[in-house]
Amino acid sequence: MALRVLCCFSLLLLPAGGAAAPPDQDRSVESSGLKLVTPPAQLAIDRGLTWLAARQQENGAFGSGGTYRQNVAITGLAGMAFLSAGHSPGRGRYGPIVGRALDYILARCQPSGFIVDEDTRAHGPMYGHGFATLFLAEVYGMSPRTDIRDKLTRAVRLIVSTQNSEGGWRYQPVPREADISVTVCQVMALRAARNCGIHVPRETIDRSVEY
Repeated sequence: MALRVLCCFSLLLLPAGGAAAPPDQDRSVESSGLKLVTPPAQLAIDRGLTWLAARQQENGAFGSGGTYRQNVAITGLAGMAFLSAGHSPGRGRYGPIVGRALDYILARCQPSGFIVDEDTRAHGPMYGHGFATLFLAEVYGMSPRTDIRDKLTRAVRLIVSTQNSEGGWRYQPVPREADISVTVCQVMALRAARNCGIHVPRETIDRSVEY
């Protein structure tokens, strides 16, 4: 349930493909005297990132307690929080944090393309796969690691191959039942992957929209 709620909020908080606002939009906002991020909001962001950074585990994972201990979904989302603030592997105050999160997720990529921490029991591992794939798509091109593209491509292929007959996805990487929130996770990942040059079949997107 927690990841389902998190997924719904992600639709509101994450721009499709991680793109920033168009330059024209930035200029219009600046010319109007408005600021997208106020000083109090920036302070809250800074404190939030400091809080997150202090809770990264030695192996790069984020998450604590029971089901969400060393969770690829939580790690992917935490990594994107740092990316959105301008930190990337080797760049920025929290660059090392992002780098370790990336190392953790890449180490959990299975030959099949499935991204999962086999040492942690998770309800609905396709949530984790979707968010981890989204993170890889966002960080692709920001890291010198040469294995990101191959593992991201495999992760995308797994999403495509596990879409069910209705056009959706559910908790397990098998094309059986479907669930709105899990489907949203996969579509967000596919959109980000497509934006960074990974092939995503048009049919897969069309069927998910129909679902």
